[in-house]
Amino acid sequence: MIARSARSQMRRRQWASDAATFMSNRLAVIGLIVVVLFAGSLVVRQALWATVWEGQARIYDPATGYDAPILSLVVVEEVTDPDTEILRGHARLDGFLDAEVGDVFEKPIQPAPPSSKHWFGTDPFGRDVFSMVLAGATPAFVVGITAAVTTAVLGSLIAAVSAVFRGWVDAVLSKLSDTALLLPAPLAMIIVGAGAFGGDITPFWFGFLYGVIAGLGTAAIVLRSHALSIMGRPFIDAARVAGASRTRLAFRHLLPHLLPLAGVSMFTAVVGAVVAHGFAAWLSFADDLVNWGAMMFMGLTPIARFSGGDIAWNVLLAGALAISLFSASFYLVSLGVRDIALPHSQSRALRRHRHHGLDLRARS
Repeated sequence: MIARSARSQMRRRQWASDAATFMSNRLAVIGLIVVVLFAGSLVVRQALWATVWEGQARIYDPATGYDAPILSLVVVEEVTDPDTEILRGHARLDGFLDAEVGDVFEKPIQPAPPSSKHWFGTDPFGRDVFSMVLAGATPAFVVGITAAVTTAVLGSLIAAVSAVFRGWVDAVLSKLSDTALLLPAPLAMIIVGAGAFGGDITPFWFGFLYGVIAGLGTAAIVLRSHALSIMGRPFIDAARVAGASRTRLAFRHLLPHLLPLAGVSMFTAVVGAVVAHGFAAWLSFADDLVNWGAMMFMGLTPIARFSGGDIAWNVLLAGALAISLFSASFYLVSLGVRDIALPHSQSRALRRHRHHGLDLRARS
C-alpha cells in the first residue's frame, strides 16, 4: 500500500510538472484555447438548433437550407440607377423571358453579404454560411482525432517492436517505413479519394487511412530513433537482469516513455489530415457534403458567379480561415507537448530568451 501510494504521488507530481511546462508556452496555451472554442462550436450548433433555429431547417440547414435575399428591379431600356433598374435584355438572360419595360423583376442575391439574419452571409446556393462553418467542425474533428490516434498508436507500436526485437523484425519494419515515406500522406489520400473510393470516403476512413500512412512513415521513424536511445538507459538493463521478456520490455517499460513524443506526432497528424481532407473536399473527393474545403470550392468556382457577381469572398474566407485556425491551433498545442516530451528543447528556448533579455538590458 505504501509503495502504491508513493507511485500515485509521484504520478501526480509528474502531471503537475507537465502541466506547468505546457502552460509556460504561451503559444501552446493560445492554441489550446482555440481548440476549445472549436469544440465549443459543436455545442453551440446544437444549442442554436434547439432554440433560435428551431423549426427553421429550410433556412439554416447547412446542406439544403435556402434564404437568398430578393432584390426588386424595374425593367428599363436604359439603366440610370443600377440599384433599382435592370436592362430588359439582362432580365431575359436571367430567366425573366417575358420581361417588358416597366415590369418588376425579382432577382435573388446569391451569394449575399453578411446581415443580422445571416452573420456570415449566404453562399451561391442561398445557404447560411455561419451554419456551414459550424457544421464543418464535425468532420474536421472526426478526421483529425481519427488520424491522430491511428498515427500515435501505429507509430509507437512499430517503434517499440523495432527497438526491442531488432534483427530481421527491425529490418522489415524499417523498410516498410521507408516505403511509406515515398508517398506523402496528403498526396496519398488525394489519390485514394480520386481512385479506389471514387469520392465516397467518409471522414472516419479518411482519417484512419491518413493515420496508417503517417504512422508507418514519419511517426514510426521519429519514435524508433527515440526508442533506441531509451533502450540504452540503465532501467532497461535492470529490467533485463530482472528477467523481463522482450514483450514486457516493449509494452511495460518502453511504450510509456514514448507517449509524450507520440503526443507530438498526434497533434501534427491532425494538422496534415485536416488540410488534406479540406483539399480533397475542394476537389470533391469527400463523402460529406458540408465541410470547409467544399466551402472554399463554392467561393472560388464559377458557381459563385452565376448571379453575375465575382468571387464569393464571404464563403471563401470563412472556409479558409476555419481550416487555417483549426490546423494552426493543433500545431501550437503540439509545441507545448513537445516541451514536455523533449525538455532540453524548452531549456534551450529559455536560455535564448534570457540571453536575449540580458543583451537588451546591456544595450540599454
